[in-house]
Amino acid sequence: MRIIPQQESLTIEFKSDQSRLSDRDLVATVVCLANTDGGVLYLGVEDDGTITGTHAQRQSPAALSALIANRTNPPISVRINILQEEDHTVAAIEVPKSPRLVATSDGLLQRRRLQADGTPQCVPFYPHEFISRQSSLGLLDHYCQSRYWCYPR
Repeated sequence: MRIIPQQESLTIEFKSDQSRLSDRDLVATVVCLANTDGGVLYLGVEDDGTITGTHAQRQSPAALSALIANRTNPPISVRINILQEEDHTVAAIEVPKSPRLVATSDGLLQRRRLQADGTPQCVPFYPHEFISRQSSLGLLDHYCQSRYWCYPR
């Protein structure tokens, strides 16, 4: 019985790692998930769901966790499970939903959305969208935002 989902969704992302996915692309995908609803990144799975396995240099959960924490701002703490599926090793990277906006250490901010056909994609996260995100997380006080002064409640 297959453990890995068959297709991607808003909270499930597949990334090929046959020719070693770049650190930059890996971290950008983690940021994208964290800035939306969180989710699981399956490293070693093609977009069509075919399991091809992780690159030999990507099989250390501690090294992957450190890479992600060191290249995100604020640092994202992920949980990584190494799965054996169809004679391949896959890294299941569990990304939490971030209570704050997260960027790569290069300053890239992304979020995840569904396209018209239902497939997910990472898109730029623009400054005019920040207020909506903060409001949905309960971090924005509209009373204080509309005044020049505000006393803590």
